[in-house]
Amino acid sequence: MVAFRSCLRNTTRVLIKSSHRRSSECNGETSKRQLHALAGAYVSRGAECNGQRRAPSRRQWLAAQRCLSSRSGSDKQRQDKERTRVTREQISFFLKQGYLVLEDFWDDNELSAIRRELERLQTKGKLSNVSTVGDGETHTNIAKNLQLCPLSPESDLFRSLPFSPKVSATLADLLLRDSDDGDDALRCYLSQVFWKPAKHGSGTSWHQDNIYFNVTDCQHCTAMWTAVHDATKENGALEVIPGAWQQGLLPHLRDGFSDHHVTCQDSVEEAQAVTLELKAGGVAFFNYLTPHCTRGNSTDRPRAGVAYH
Repeated sequence: MVAFRSCLRNTTRVLIKSSHRRSSECNGETSKRQLHALAGAYVSRGAECNGQRRAPSRRQWLAAQRCLSSRSGSDKQRQDKERTRVTREQISFFLKQGYLVLEDFWDDNELSAIRRELERLQTKGKLSNVSTVGDGETHTNIAKNLQLCPLSPESDLFRSLPFSPKVSATLADLLLRDSDDGDDALRCYLSQVFWKPAKHGSGTSWHQDNIYFNVTDCQHCTAMWTAVHDATKENGALEVIPGAWQQGLLPHLRDGFSDHHVTCQDSVEEAQAVTLELKAGGVAFFNYLTPHCTRGNSTDRPRAGVAYH
């Protein structure tokens, strides 16, 4: 999610690339040109990547609202905004450490709708395994990292979710704190889901989102990651490195264990990592320079997360 007034450096150049080039040098250094090509292809998967706000249609919005709650729209919007306003201390923490966790962000009705809709997409076979055996191309059926990107075009609910009043209110506090702009200045560039199957779900290696987005001011940009199921250390919860965003963009290489990801694994201090264990319905926000990763799922239950950028 982006505050649009922050200048997007070379965004058009990055986003218009359509070819998904893969580097054969998975174990060596990938050139800057190859990384930008890969990043451009990754971001261009998103229906939101033209930089427009692209709010859902009235039909889509009403359908999503019916799924999310039985309360009246005006009452729900007011209560959502009141419940999710972040404090000055939380804003200060986000600015310094590069991330913020908000427990119980989605209520029980909303979480139930999110979970049911995601299970519907999973049952229909919409999610694809992106894990590879180490060459960046050959998919493995052993360690599975199931993803769907873009997510929004597949569902009215997921298309509408980032435009919920509680999301707009929270993002305005975090990203528009020093601006007179309204929440119509916010943009959603990418939507995706990560599903780790039970027992053999694999993780996503260390990376910074700005290797894909290439924006100038990452304090006006954030990912919004929702725990669809309880996220624990055992099932591959998010890990971040507090304050590391201040180092700027780290060197990234092609990740040989994914068919499209890149990684900064060799440039992070893993000893400083913090695991963001979240109950289902909780949300983690982190700016585009915050190094983050997830681990595998060794439990007997799946673990999923929905992310917007």
